[in-house]
Amino acid sequence: MKIALVTGGSKGIGLQTVRRLVQTGHQVITCSRSEESWNKALGEHPELSLVDHQKTDISVESDLENLFHHIKAQYGKLDLAVNNASPAVASQGSFQQVDPILLKDTLNADFWSHALALKHEVNLMGAGGAIVNVTSVNGLRPTPNAAMYGAAKHALEGLTRSLALENISAGIRVNAVAPGVTLTPRWQARLADSPELDAKVTEVVPIKRFAKADEIVNAIEFLLSEKAAYIVGHTLVVDGGLSLK
Repeated sequence: MKIALVTGGSKGIGLQTVRRLVQTGHQVITCSRSEESWNKALGEHPELSLVDHQKTDISVESDLENLFHHIKAQYGKLDLAVNNASPAVASQGSFQQVDPILLKDTLNADFWSHALALKHEVNLMGAGGAIVNVTSVNGLRPTPNAAMYGAAKHALEGLTRSLALENISAGIRVNAVAPGVTLTPRWQARLADSPELDAKVTEVVPIKRFAKADEIVNAIEFLLSEKAAYIVGHTLVVDGGLSLK
């Protein structure tokens, strides 16, 4: 049985990734900042009872250290990892007007924490290991009014490619999936507050709809699998054509 870690696994893309890996027979470890959100997921999906959930804020270095200490002590290795955790963007607005503390929080949450997680993951993997970083279409194009978020995702894209080359000789593959607008609980909450957003968002997406979380997971699952054994350092964009505009 392969051991898989999914960060941010209590909601959205992360939760659907956890569900898919459980369905395909993996021992899954996941983490989230809230026990409450995981218990809600568990109530809706009882089949997740065997998932090893750890309450962890990966942007807190001591939490991250504790998570990987647990993984090493309990399992001794990782075969697969999906770096997905991403909180709501705190630094939205015109870059020069955003509080520097909020800019730093976004950089920490959306890049630095993933960089540290990658260090741990690679050290727990051997030949046949596979890592997928969940980036964003905003890591491939400009992101006005969320510039630091875009910068963090660009950085994660660059780190993905560099680590892919560093680790190819060890038999560890590192790739990324870049989602476009995806109907996750965060978007659902925004649409509930502003129903007109649905038409505005879908108008700019060539396929004329949001992605479903499962459609992003299809790409993650593929890159983790042996079907992608010759794919290294690649970003699979799943955005309904948004990045083509």
